Amino acid sequence: MGPGMVSVNTRFKTRLESMQKSHDSRLSRSVQFIEHPNVQNFIVWLIILNSILIGLETIPSVMDRFGYWIDLFDSIILVLFVVEIALKILLYRTKFVKDPWNLFDFFIVAMSIAPAAGSFSIFRTLRIVRTLRLLKSLPRLRLIIESLLQSVPSISWIVVLLAIVYYIFAVIGVNMFGGGYPEYFGDLGTAVFTLFQIMTLESWSSAIARPIMDGVPFSAIYFVVFILIATYTTLNIFIAIVVNTMNEVSLKDLQEEEEHIKDFVAEENARLHDKLDELTKTVNELKSEIDREKEISALV
Repeated sequence: MGPGMVSVNTRFKTRLESMQKSHDSRLSRSVQFIEHPNVQNFIVWLIILNSILIGLETIPSVMDRFGYWIDLFDSIILVLFVVEIALKILLYRTKFVKDPWNLFDFFIVAMSIAPAAGSFSIFRTLRIVRTLRLLKSLPRLRLIIESLLQSVPSISWIVVLLAIVYYIFAVIGVNMFGGGYPEYFGDLGTAVFTLFQIMTLESWSSAIARPIMDGVPFSAIYFVVFILIATYTTLNIFIAIVVNTMNEVSLKDLQEEEEHIKDFVAEENARLHDKLDELTKTVNELKSEIDREKEISALV
């Protein structure tokens, strides 16, 4: 292979690398644009405005006067939502499906553009679920939701504990009060429902406990112990698990943010080194060109 061919291949390779860098730069700028705080805040305000408009549709007098404009703005906002999701799919590609929040947004927008006639008319009613996009757009809400989801394995054990407590107290309640108060403790199912009402503290004293206490001495011990175990203790455990998980998620987010900053700094350093190498290469080429011109001038 001659020097000319090597030079052509080198220039071609350099041009390809330059085109790839240019494409990556445009892609990076596009991602930065769509993730820019101002753009995200604009989306949040669109979600809030859209939620208000959907609420106004439930008022006949408002729809009689402004129905056309409400439907028009609703359609415009939906188009903007679709454009946002489409841009994210084009920019993130496979990374889009790796983020559960992106899939959440896609599902909500997909429901919004589904046909709203015939058997699909329910989708028009479900447009209000677009408001749920605030869960992703507001960091604090997103932290709470992620914490609750990550708490599910631990919370499931609280459910098991509650089931055991319910079963024990239901059996005791049927044996103690079933004969005199079958409407509350006639069988196991009825007893469980009564205990659930007691746990919610909804009219438990006047409607259930006091009538039974009048007929069964010392039955107050039964109700007080159940409330202490099922309501206060279990609720405090539930809160402790959620708070602990929120701290873990918050710490994880901080670590991810730190890694993101490190990656950004590393990318910027690499980009600056590339530019420095290009400048050095250009300077060397200019020096070589100047040296050749000097040699030619000396020969002349």
